[in-house]
Amino acid sequence: MENDLRVLVKVNDRIIAGEIQRMLEESEIYSMLESDNPASSVMNMYSGLKANETIRLIVNKDDYQKGLEIVNNSSFHDLLKVD
Repeated sequence: MENDLRVLVKVNDRIIAGEIQRMLEESEIYSMLESDNPASSVMNMYSGLKANETIRLIVNKDDYQKGLEIVNNSSFHDLLKVD
């Protein structure tokens, strides 16, 4: 299963990552968000401070090319690190 997944983009803002995820879902591309700092949501909730983290948007390898095209043609393109 793990070999069937690819990192589509990396972003440093969870809200932008969620917006991109919704944009992909409109084209029937389903994704997962993975943080390199799993405690960041708890830190945000209790301290109010924005924790540093990189969010990876992961898609099925069969959806990777279509997802890349969607992201590259979106207004988010300049904010992202594309793998």
